[in-house]
Amino acid sequence: MHRLSLLSVGKIKTPWIADGCAMFIDRLKKQCDFSERILSPGTQVEENDRLVAALEKINGVIVVLDEGGKEYSSPEFASWISKKRDLGDPITFVLGGAFGLDDRVRSTADLVLSLSRMTLPHELCKIVFLEQLYRAHAIIAGSGYHH
Repeated sequence: MHRLSLLSVGKIKTPWIADGCAMFIDRLKKQCDFSERILSPGTQVEENDRLVAALEKINGVIVVLDEGGKEYSSPEFASWISKKRDLGDPITFVLGGAFGLDDRVRSTADLVLSLSRMTLPHELCKIVFLEQLYRAHAIIAGSGYHH
């Protein structure tokens, strides 16, 4: 089973977003080996220091979510994930905190991925990303979710 992980900063405080994230994580765990690690929030420098330290220990592909990154359609994202899965590459996705990411974190990435050219709040990014990750796996599986 393909190993995917999400490294993020700060717990979700908005109840409906937390519920949605939990729902998509439960769905993902049925389709892949998914795990999440949440780092404690702090100043921008502290958060980025924690992320850099955590990323130094990561093996596999690192994807940093950042508004300045590459944009994919949902089918293109599914195809990219499928290729990495077929190569046996575990993937770690990185979602920074409310203050964003600095160049030290972005420079660790094999791919910098944008969900939108618009700036989205941190919590909204998380639920949108988890839904797109689930959608990608549904596309790969050929389910009717993506239509």
